[in-house]
Amino acid sequence: MKRLSSLVMAASLVAAALSPIATHAAAPTGSLIKGTTSSSVYFLADGKRYSFPNEAVYKSWYADFSGVVTVPDSELASYMLGGNVTYRPGVKLIKVTTDPKVYAVSRYGVLRWVTTEEAAASLYGANWNTKVDDVADTFFTNYVVGAPITIATSYSVMNELSVISFDQDIRPIGFVPPASPKPPTQSGTATVSVSISSSQATLNQMLLVFAHVTGNTNAITKLEIYNDGQTVPASTCFNSLTCSFMYTVNQAPLQTRFRAVATDSTGAKIESPFDLQASLNVSAVSSDIQIDVTPLMLNSGSRASFTSNANAFENITSHKIYAAIPGEPNRVLWKDCGNAALCAGSSPFYRTTQLYSQLVTGGQTFQSSAVTVTVSGGTIPKPSLALTSHPAANQAVLQLTAPSGETIGWSTIVQGTMPDDYAIALCEFSSCEVTVEYSAAVSYTAFTDVGGKLEGSNTINVSP
Repeated sequence: MKRLSSLVMAASLVAAALSPIATHAAAPTGSLIKGTTSSSVYFLADGKRYSFPNEAVYKSWYADFSGVVTVPDSELASYMLGGNVTYRPGVKLIKVTTDPKVYAVSRYGVLRWVTTEEAAASLYGANWNTKVDDVADTFFTNYVVGAPITIATSYSVMNELSVISFDQDIRPIGFVPPASPKPPTQSGTATVSVSISSSQATLNQMLLVFAHVTGNTNAITKLEIYNDGQTVPASTCFNSLTCSFMYTVNQAPLQTRFRAVATDSTGAKIESPFDLQASLNVSAVSSDIQIDVTPLMLNSGSRASFTSNANAFENITSHKIYAAIPGEPNRVLWKDCGNAALCAGSSPFYRTTQLYSQLVTGGQTFQSSAVTVTVSGGTIPKPSLALTSHPAANQAVLQLTAPSGETIGWSTIVQGTMPDDYAIALCEFSSCEVTVEYSAAVSYTAFTDVGGKLEGSNTINVSP
C-alpha cells in the first residue's frame, strides 16, 4: 500500500486560537524547512510555515527532498502554522474519497469539477484516469469549489502550471472563486444528488451509495435510489433527507449509474438531474493479468507476498495493485508499479483482504480477477490517546501514540468519537502532542490508517 509520508503536521498543534508566537525571518520566503528532531517538512512564506498533508501533494511541487534545509527546533517553533499546502495547479486531477466527482485544480486551491470524460481526456489525455489522486475528506476543507468545467477550453493546463511556487498559490484574504452555476431542479428549489464511495471498483466489491435532498421547501416523505434503468428502487427511505445502501458489484465489465427520486408532502416528485447522479465503472476482468498471493491464509500481522504479471500487454502506462476490504466502501492503493509489466511485493495483512491489479494500456483499462487473503486471529494494531497535562483550567495536552508498521498510514485526532468528526490534527506515524482549548465538556479520539482501514483509539473526555 502506498503509505502517506511523514510530511504532515508538526508534533504540536494548537486547536483553538491562542496568543500569537513571535516570528522572525531567519529563512527566506519560499524555503523548505524541517527541524532537527522531526522529519516533517514545511514551506515557509511570510514568516509562517505551511504543512504538506502527504507525499503526493509534496511531489506535485518538488521532484525530491534535496532542497530541504534543517533549522534549529527553536527556529521552527517560532514560525506560526499557516495552513496546509494544496496540490500544484495543473499537475493532477483529484477526487474526494466519498465523492465520485473528478476535479481539476486551479490557482489558490480552487477545485473545478470536470463534468465529462471527454473534457478530462482533452485536458489530460486518453489515460487521464491514471492522473487522479484521492484526497481524504479531512483535507477537502483546504480547497474551495469554483465553476465546473463543461468544455475543455474553459481550463488551461499550461496557464495553471505557470504557478511554480506555493507562495504564489496562497489564497488571498477575502478571495472568492467564480460562483458555480446552480444545478437544475425539477420542483421548487429542492435538489436531489447521489454519490458513491468509489466511481471505479472490482468484482464483488461493496460500495456505499448515498442520496441527499437539499433546498426543499416542503417536507420529504419518501426518498428512493434506483440503479440505472431499474424500475424497482434499490433502497427506499421515509421522512428523511438522506438515504443510502451498500451495493455489491456482481459483474464485470460494468457501467451503470445511480439516480434518486424524492417525493414531497404535496406528492410532487423531484429526480436527481443527470449531472448529480453517480456513475460506476467496473473494468473488464482479463485473464491475461495474473495475480498470485502466497500464502492465502495467515494470522493477523503476518506477511504475504504478492505478484501481478502483465507481460501479455505492451505499452503499459499504469500498473497498480489495489486492496478491497470486505465491508469497507473504499478500495486502497496497495502498490503502484508505474509502467512495469511485473509488479511484486510483500506486506503484513491485518484483516481479510481482496487484492486485484488494474492496468491501463492504449487508453483502455483492464483488471485481474481478485484474490482473497484470509486473515484470522491476532490483534489489529490501534493508536492510543493519553491526557498528559492541564496547562490551564480550559486546556489539555493530548499525546497520540500511533502503532508502527509497513502498512500503517496517517493518524488523526478528532473532536468526537467517529472518523468523520471534526479533525483537529493530522499527526506523524509515531506520535504527536496536541494542545486543545475547550469551553464545555468535549471528547477526543484518535484514528490511524492500519492496512487500509481506520482503527480508533480510546476516547479522552475533558471539561473545564
